[in-house]
Amino acid sequence: MKFSENIQEIAHLEPDFLGFIFYDNSVRNYLEDTIILIPKSIQKVGVFVNESPEEIIKKISKFNLNFIQLHGNESKSYCLDLNNQLSENQLNIKIIKSFSIDDLFDFSLLNDFQFVDYFLFDTKGKLLGGNGIKFNWKILDKYHLNKPYFLSGGIGLEDVSNIIAFLEQPVSQYCYGIDVNSQFELEAGFKNKEKLQQFKTQLYESV
Repeated sequence: MKFSENIQEIAHLEPDFLGFIFYDNSVRNYLEDTIILIPKSIQKVGVFVNESPEEIIKKISKFNLNFIQLHGNESKSYCLDLNNQLSENQLNIKIIKSFSIDDLFDFSLLNDFQFVDYFLFDTKGKLLGGNGIKFNWKILDKYHLNKPYFLSGGIGLEDVSNIIAFLEQPVSQYCYGIDVNSQFELEAGFKNKEKLQQFKTQLYESV
């Protein structure tokens, strides 16, 4: 999310999460000094890319974030250090660590990150995110952990039936949420309320 009025209208759809990107090189970079008041039931997720723990902590306090999503190539030691600094600052923040997935992805890489709260599986592409393309969800058959994860990567309105079929498979056992972004945009950071409403309605009526 990027624009105040759009944030307000999408919040009326009562999503579980709203994401705010804090990365200078992203066209969706959030540039406002505050986030307009949204219902407390909606979790605010700050998305960061190889950012310093100190800057992340500043953003958590400034914007009252509930979750942080690490969307770069953050190492195990970095994530541990960040986790320790969050604890030292008495910040009860959930950490989502994203991974770029293709057909050759080595799921053993996840073993070192089991201390984070959630994984997010996005499509490996030219950009760090927002590529608008899906990866082959069948590869998640190789997922061997019980850590909950978000399914991401080019998911659009036309994917409702595929999501429903996916959720009926054993591989979806630990799927915690569906992350949508670029396929529901009128422009970068500006979401199409009507399409999101259709997506939510169709999906919730079927599961």
